[in-house]
Amino acid sequence: MNYYKIDGLILYKKNIKEKSAIVYILTQNLGIIKGKIDGLNRSESKLISIIQPGNFGNFFLSSELTFFKILSFLPYKIPSKVFKKFPYTYLWALKFLILFNFLSTSPKFFETIVNLDRYLLKNKSSFLIWYLKIIFEELGVLPNLTHCSECGKLLSGNVYYQGSKFYCYKCRKISYDRINFTTYKLMISFLKEDRLLDLKNKFLREIFKKIFKNHLKEISL
Repeated sequence: MNYYKIDGLILYKKNIKEKSAIVYILTQNLGIIKGKIDGLNRSESKLISIIQPGNFGNFFLSSELTFFKILSFLPYKIPSKVFKKFPYTYLWALKFLILFNFLSTSPKFFETIVNLDRYLLKNKSSFLIWYLKIIFEELGVLPNLTHCSECGKLLSGNVYYQGSKFYCYKCRKISYDRINFTTYKLMISFLKEDRLLDLKNKFLREIFKKIFKNHLKEISL
């Protein structure tokens, strides 16, 4: 049996049986791991109040092969403010990550997710689009919005899209949706920025939601 000390962020807690739980943890070097805690939900448990989604800290684990058992947890950060304003959005954002097979994470992405509560509190209206963007970037599957999906030409002028793919004027079809070039340039500017920008253009937010939703379906096939 091996023992580890590792920093991690709790993404989700799933109760099993009556007293135990499986905890999904985001780490930098191991990606997302699952750890079991026996007796977590007992009234006398010392961990029940701190083993909660969003809490970041140091885990002491034992393991056999890929099975982890959580022995102790020392929290560094408990994001209490975000639970007062946007609890459901924050919990959804954390749980959403377990849908992906992260075997490791970059330092930048890991730090961003650890501080996800701050980004959500800063700008909720643009949070979802930005959040999907950084996940796609980390996985290396950000949709190509700069070149025509048919001919590969750099897009300019009015552009057209179908699903999550963009097309130039010559390759478009009648059923494709059009985006004027001014709106398109705003989209590209948003994608190039690392920080969370305020997308005040509601129409632009809706386009991004539609494109990213379609892209999620495509990469899940």
